[in-house]
Amino acid sequence: MRCGNMAPIVSHISTRLRYLRSMENSLSHLTSSLISKDSDIMGAGKSDLFDSALAAVREHLGLDVTYISEISDRHMVYHHVCDPAGQDTPEDNRLSAGDKLAHKKTYCHNVAVGNLPELICDTQEIPLARDLSATKNLNIASHIGVPVQLKDGRIYGMMCGFSHQPNKTLNERDLATMRIFANLVGEHLDEKLRTESIIETKLRRVRDVLDSDALDVAFQPIVNITSMQTVGYEALSRFSGPSACTPDILFAEAGDVGCRTELELHAIEKALGAMPRLEPRQFLSVNASPSTLVSEDFLQLVSRYPLQRIVVEVTEHAQVGSYDQLSAALAPLRRQGTRLAVDDAGAGYASMRHILQLHPDIIKLDMSITRDLDSCASHRALVRALVSFTQETRGHVVAEGIEKDSELSILRELGVHKGQGYLLGRPSKTLPDLPEPDMRLRA
Repeated sequence: MRCGNMAPIVSHISTRLRYLRSMENSLSHLTSSLISKDSDIMGAGKSDLFDSALAAVREHLGLDVTYISEISDRHMVYHHVCDPAGQDTPEDNRLSAGDKLAHKKTYCHNVAVGNLPELICDTQEIPLARDLSATKNLNIASHIGVPVQLKDGRIYGMMCGFSHQPNKTLNERDLATMRIFANLVGEHLDEKLRTESIIETKLRRVRDVLDSDALDVAFQPIVNITSMQTVGYEALSRFSGPSACTPDILFAEAGDVGCRTELELHAIEKALGAMPRLEPRQFLSVNASPSTLVSEDFLQLVSRYPLQRIVVEVTEHAQVGSYDQLSAALAPLRRQGTRLAVDDAGAGYASMRHILQLHPDIIKLDMSITRDLDSCASHRALVRALVSFTQETRGHVVAEGIEKDSELSILRELGVHKGQGYLLGRPSKTLPDLPEPDMRLRA
């Protein structure tokens, strides 16, 4: 072969190498995005990822429009559409995210069931494609599409693209490119669908509890460990029914699905309803997250009861977005006698920050501190420091999780005057009966 005849081959190889390098860069960028742990699984990050995939396919295959559809019972649902030039097209003549079309009217369905080939260079050459209303309405002159398959073998939908002009250059290589992107999208859709399934399960479990009122309240006594008199109770939620699980799990799941405030308010309302059965000098302690405490519904709810007999507990695990906002929301209640407690003190750094930022009336020692007092000098030192702190700030310490006489003795020696735990009284759904309930406490 003469050297002069090599020029077209060299040019073709150079073009092919540039194409492959470009594809490699795009696939590398997309793959990195797909496996990124920083992407918001349910939010805009997910949508941006799919849009980026569609834009890459559109650019590399020279298409006018690319899209991802989902196969539903009777329709194809178009969740993601890349059509930069479509903004100037009348709505009836463009494909938009959120559109639904009947199966038989779509390329997606007909390609998926084998009525149309995956690669159509000229739609006018295939009678079924030529006769589809979408061909005229969307000006589809060439079309390419492959299934998006999930790991369990199910077909989620289709990844497709089309051009407004016939394109005889589309080939098997382009189909292979489309399949690569469709596989990556399918893998990420698996993650998305699993997450949605988890969210749906959590939401169903929380709604079952709320709708069936499968929530009971148990009351654990808080005792003056010097006089051994019960001075108040902590209200603890208990769940029943087929969706029953531990309170910490269900409240966390309620937070994940945006129902935490609703569930907490339901629990608090049930707890406060028992206040008339307490002795007049006893208080009732309820647990609430910062998002609930700053809500107007919480203020309206607790204002129906004697505020000076209510203690509000914020836990170590509660995330406080703004201490200023939380303090401002609690200020009118605290001026009328409501006391603030920081729960689980000593369990982690957050509780100490809550103490310094919120200036609570009560600091509740985490049970892990109480149970190691007889063997851990650093825990005893921490308790002494917290007792000294509350003396300076006119508060007091309540020790949780007291189960042994030895723990009770050490707490007394350290200057702790109040506590709760199995040694002093287990949580119970019943309260000691008063001779005659003071009905004025309902006001």
